[in-house]
Amino acid sequence: MIARSIRSVFAPGAILPIALSGAFFVALVACNAERKEECDKFLAAMKPLDQGAPTPEAVDRVEGAVGAIQFQDQALGVFAKNYRATLTVLSNTLKLAASPTAPDGTNDVVKAKAKEERTQREDTARYCAQ
Repeated sequence: MIARSIRSVFAPGAILPIALSGAFFVALVACNAERKEECDKFLAAMKPLDQGAPTPEAVDRVEGAVGAIQFQDQALGVFAKNYRATLTVLSNTLKLAASPTAPDGTNDVVKAKAKEERTQREDTARYCAQ
C-alpha cells in the first residue's frame, strides 16, 4: 500500500502538479516578502504624522515620501493613491487655516481630513499585518 502511494506520487502525471504547487508556494513567499517590504516603506513614510497636530510642511513631506514609493502590490498602490489625495487636501486646508482670511468651517475641514488620514493609516497598518 505504501509502495503504491509512493509510485503514484512519482508517476509521470503526478510530477507536474507537485512542481506547479511548489512553484506557486515559492512565488507566494516571494510576493509576501515584497509586500512586506513595501508595507514597511509605506508605514515608515506615514510615521511623522503619528504625533500631534500636523503642519502643512510635515504633511507635504509625507506626501512626497509616499509618492516616491513604487508599489507592486495593487492594493497598497490604491491605499497610497487615496492617502496622497487626502494629504493634498489636508495640506491645502492647513495652509488656508493659517491665513488671516480663512473662511468659516476651515478648522472643521482640517479636523475631518486629519481624522480621515488617521483612519487610512490604521487601515493600511491592518492590511499590512495580514
